[in-house]
Amino acid sequence: MEAMDAEISVLLVDDDECLLELLGAALQRQGFRLTLASTQVQALRLLETLAFDAVVCDVCLDGDSDGAVVLEAARRLRPQTVVLLITGYRQAWDVDRAVAALKGGALDYLRKPVDPETLGATIRGGLREARLRSSGGELQFMELVDILSEMVANSIERVDPYTAGHGERTRKYCRMLAERCGLERTATERLELAAIAHDYGKIYLDDLGFLTKKGPLTADEYRAVQEHPRLGADKLGGHSQLEDVCQFVAEHHEKWDGTGYPRRLAGEEISLPGRILGVVEVFDSLATRRSYKDVWELPKTTEFFAAQRGKAFDPEVCDLFLELLDEHGPEWMRAPQEDLRAAGLECRG
Repeated sequence: MEAMDAEISVLLVDDDECLLELLGAALQRQGFRLTLASTQVQALRLLETLAFDAVVCDVCLDGDSDGAVVLEAARRLRPQTVVLLITGYRQAWDVDRAVAALKGGALDYLRKPVDPETLGATIRGGLREARLRSSGGELQFMELVDILSEMVANSIERVDPYTAGHGERTRKYCRMLAERCGLERTATERLELAAIAHDYGKIYLDDLGFLTKKGPLTADEYRAVQEHPRLGADKLGGHSQLEDVCQFVAEHHEKWDGTGYPRRLAGEEISLPGRILGVVEVFDSLATRRSYKDVWELPKTTEFFAAQRGKAFDPEVCDLFLELLDEHGPEWMRAPQEDLRAAGLECRG
């Protein structure tokens, strides 16, 4: 148990009073300070009079979706409060509800039965994320890595679990390519953070149906998707150590020849870390099976990068990446499927 847990105050809201008491007792044993409410009226009154570090609320109170009202009130009255929504629905994961909760300011959207240890860890992770967003001071590099990893896990990989591991693989390959490119240590660290969070902006798109769509995107859908680098940079912004990270996130779909997005930057207008991230992100996407495409074979992947040298990709960076593919290609092509198996997921064909 972390020493800080004794200072964390939690408002727990659920109309099932038995569950309310059991879950409250379990969180108290972890060191949290609990206040319980069984109705929306009680929850709103408490939010108006007391400050909480976190609010955990059932989506449905007395059969209505009052959890959304509690979420809105918490964001309005206590903007720094971490909010988690839970539900007893038994159907498959509801993407629309998850996205609505996240866009509304919820940290996460969990289904019952909720494991108290998981809930406690999620609350602590959310408070670390809030620290990232509000702190003007310096955080250690590994703290930033942990916080951004949790943000990704609670956002895009939560909505589309078949992207499991994409951010961490991209981080690993970026670090190796940055070393080949002679990138200095601080820039490499910031690049690693950008690699973890490069797709974070997707959660803020109006329609996430493209994540599981079978077949190519329409022109309108593709234009909408092109906003995600900018959205990600905007949503991650605000911390002194993330200025470069946001730049690299914003650049990861720019192309050497100026045909990328969102700003159509060309050549060395794109930072070297942004060029590295652009190469690696494309590779891992090609190596990953999605609803609309199968995994590419390594020879086809290698041919693609050779053909795009000087077009989509910086020639020198592309050459160094092709060297890495010669050394690690088979292993890297297997990695996405291995991460899916580790996550207990079967790949969709």
